[in-house]
Amino acid sequence: MAQKKIKLTDEQKVLFDALTKLQQKFVLGILKGLNQTDAYRNAGGKAKTEDTARSCASEILTNPNVKTFLDAMNQEAVSDAVMSRQEALERLSAMGRVSLHDIAEFRNSQIGEDDEGRPVYQAAWQFKDSALQNPAALSAISELTTGKDGIKLKLHDPKAAIKQLADLMGWDAAKKVDLSSTDGTMSPQPSKIVLVAGGQHDDSEN
Repeated sequence: MAQKKIKLTDEQKVLFDALTKLQQKFVLGILKGLNQTDAYRNAGGKAKTEDTARSCASEILTNPNVKTFLDAMNQEAVSDAVMSRQEALERLSAMGRVSLHDIAEFRNSQIGEDDEGRPVYQAAWQFKDSALQNPAALSAISELTTGKDGIKLKLHDPKAAIKQLADLMGWDAAKKVDLSSTDGTMSPQPSKIVLVAGGQHDDSEN
């Protein structure tokens, strides 16, 4: 089985170089999926009993330098696991572009004959080989269920995907704001104040 290669950034290399040889081998074992005790033994730990080995492994794991290095590696792993903006744009683009005919091919197949000997046909479909080899096309599928009528295929709403894509890309047109006054000029009109006294009011202009 091929060994898992671990690539380090410049920052991670500095942190790795600050570790002792035992610590370096230990963290490499942890990153390859070993438990603490096995990582300690593979690193060349000299503990003779299982309890001592477990205790030594725990001590190495809580070492500040070791912890800092592993935290940096875990942060990198989380960053790689999170979908990037570009990946989101590509996925939404696929949902907006892919149609049912890009994924499936349809045909009428004769399934028998009726009582009068006339052929009976049934509509059928199957995935296109090209679609099965295209992850982007398959990502456009929102539902794939089986029932009494066979397999049902449903795609993501392309209009919704395009709307989300437009929001991410800032394609929405700027809203028009009318700053002109009622008389058609750009000059603001003075406010009209109406004084009310004694239950009557006069809104005539002097």
